[in-house]
Amino acid sequence: MIGLSALEPLARAGFLVKGVLYLVVGALALQVATSRGGRMTGTDGAFTTVLAQPFGRTLLLVAAMGLFGYALWRFLQALLDPDRLGHTLRGLAIRVSFAARGAVHAVLALQALRLHRGLSASSGTSERKLAIEAFSWPFGDWLVVLVGLGLIGLAVQQVHAAITCRLDRGLDVARMRREAGEWAVSFSRFGMAARAIVFAILGWGIVMAGWLRDASEVGTTASSLRVLAAQPGGLGRWLLGLTAAGFVAYGFYQVLHARYLHIRLER
Repeated sequence: MIGLSALEPLARAGFLVKGVLYLVVGALALQVATSRGGRMTGTDGAFTTVLAQPFGRTLLLVAAMGLFGYALWRFLQALLDPDRLGHTLRGLAIRVSFAARGAVHAVLALQALRLHRGLSASSGTSERKLAIEAFSWPFGDWLVVLVGLGLIGLAVQQVHAAITCRLDRGLDVARMRREAGEWAVSFSRFGMAARAIVFAILGWGIVMAGWLRDASEVGTTASSLRVLAAQPGGLGRWLLGLTAAGFVAYGFYQVLHARYLHIRLER
């Protein structure tokens, strides 16, 4: 399709931005786990960290462009079906997940633009506001529960994929092994498992929010890391450290996507 080829570099830039965000979040949490400062944060804190760097505002603008490109590519995957997933239940479910990823990253791009313009980025309260809005709908509390269960299901799927070495669809694993080495695959699997832990905690919080009709139960990446750090004895520090290291690994995994993923824009 004419013009869509211009999206490929933007989509790859989006993967690079995703990778940097996970690297920053993981590095900051790892500093906390090793008592070297840092803080437990999510993407909003990662954007703030980027803003504090030299040429931070320019970097944020570049990040927003990459995230918008990534979001648009995901939307096109859902609508145009270049991967030929079809209209089966499984195919439609995957295409809906593409659209959901597009929406999430469009929101992240808007966060980056807000900070670039000198405004505050939205925090975890936006998720709680969505839950409160959902409670006003018919069966809204059950919808919130289903969203949480879906996130837990995604966490289980990610753990299974990490164990069985099923990396993301379209990733040229053979070329990645050949050029980057086996460590890249192992690092990627570790990162997937670490992110799954946070997804499971987030999902459980959303389930409890729907069950109790209490939006305050909805958590964020930062609050999930705090849950791990709060475990008794020295266990919390170890769990936080492993998960933080996993986030760093997942960041590298996203950077590898920028190089080794087959990005299809036409059927």
